[in-house]
Amino acid sequence: MAEQSAAKNMILGFRVSELQVLLGFAGRNKSGLKHELVSRALQLVRTNCSSEILKKIQDLHAHRYSTRPTNTQCQQLPPAPTFPLHSSEAALNARTSAPICHTGKTDTKSNVRLTKLPFYEILDDLMKPTELVPTTSERIQENQFSFTLTDKQREQIISGCSKNGVQSIQVQLRICHSNTTIIQEDQYPPYLSVKVNSRVCPFTSYFSSNKPGVEPKRPCRPIDITPLLNLTSRGANYLNIFWGHFAKRYSVVLYLVKQHIVAELLHKLQVNETRAPEISKELIRRKLRLEPDNDITTTGLRVSLMCSLGKIRLSVPCRSITCRHLQCFDAELYIQMNEKKPTWMCPVCDNPAPYELLFVDQLFLDILKECEDATEVQFKDDGSWTSIKPEKQPQKNSGPKYSVVELEDTGNNQFSNPANSKSDMDVIDLTIDC
Repeated sequence: MAEQSAAKNMILGFRVSELQVLLGFAGRNKSGLKHELVSRALQLVRTNCSSEILKKIQDLHAHRYSTRPTNTQCQQLPPAPTFPLHSSEAALNARTSAPICHTGKTDTKSNVRLTKLPFYEILDDLMKPTELVPTTSERIQENQFSFTLTDKQREQIISGCSKNGVQSIQVQLRICHSNTTIIQEDQYPPYLSVKVNSRVCPFTSYFSSNKPGVEPKRPCRPIDITPLLNLTSRGANYLNIFWGHFAKRYSVVLYLVKQHIVAELLHKLQVNETRAPEISKELIRRKLRLEPDNDITTTGLRVSLMCSLGKIRLSVPCRSITCRHLQCFDAELYIQMNEKKPTWMCPVCDNPAPYELLFVDQLFLDILKECEDATEVQFKDDGSWTSIKPEKQPQKNSGPKYSVVELEDTGNNQFSNPANSKSDMDVIDLTIDC
């Protein structure tokens, strides 16, 4: 049983190539995703745990973690990590060394730049970008960091909690690649687990995909560690980060942030980033201007007043300053969409349209106010426009048409006798054979 348990732990640390070698050696199917290969390998150990299989697992483990031992010197293999696939909390039990406390040394500091998040305003830097430093040759590494909140910062966090339990002032942990050449997006290392003051910090879990052949992914978002902080005293807070070391380098940073809602971002956009109508009119004139080398003359430009996101009429028309089209999308719907899944891509041209590059088009605001029932407008080469109302289609009657015959009321009986009727009427008996 001890050999089987050790073999299972070794399998959990194998790469895809090593799993395929093991399954091919045992004559099993070696195609599929990694979690499928791991399941087959574990099933192989449970059902057919022969000495040859165990020796093959040990050889693959030896080749994975160290050089092959020679005859003159036997090299001790490091223990395999004991954590299941896609399980970050279980990695907390696989500690490999004593915690390393970084206190701001220059050798661990990083100059990485993280992308700005519109929904979070940075109030203070609690810890500058610091690189995660592996201390051993083990797969699971651990680093410990300490930080202390000032009295003002503690008061901001406590006062930032509203009556409905929403925390507007947060201490935010962000992790990214240690690449200083470009601005970095949030990126989690493998098998990430976080502890704050010896308590496990929950964060976004894996999302399973409905598409066949696609492995589950975990969206990399900032981690809110505010509920686990020590806010009652001036003592230090301790942050333990466990991650899988697979040659890539990562950096961590701590911010004190203020969270904004959709209404606040929308109001800020309307107040600070509303552009005059002349800017859009000049763009229209440039698009409709006759070029000497072009034989085709464009006399008009049609633009829809419907948002492509919600298929509804625009309320706050906006677009990015990098967009080359006139078509706008609704600012409120766009911000709401990126609150749930932040992509910040223009729904019209599918190019990046971050929040800081958005602006509200005053020309389209004026058009929406003047023509409430139009769905499109057509611009002319001088910048003027005319509204285009939807054509009312006649209602189609799919049933057959019948002529209406009025029956006179005789007053004596509801159905009068045709023989006594004064009107001339020809009656043909269809039951008589001709």
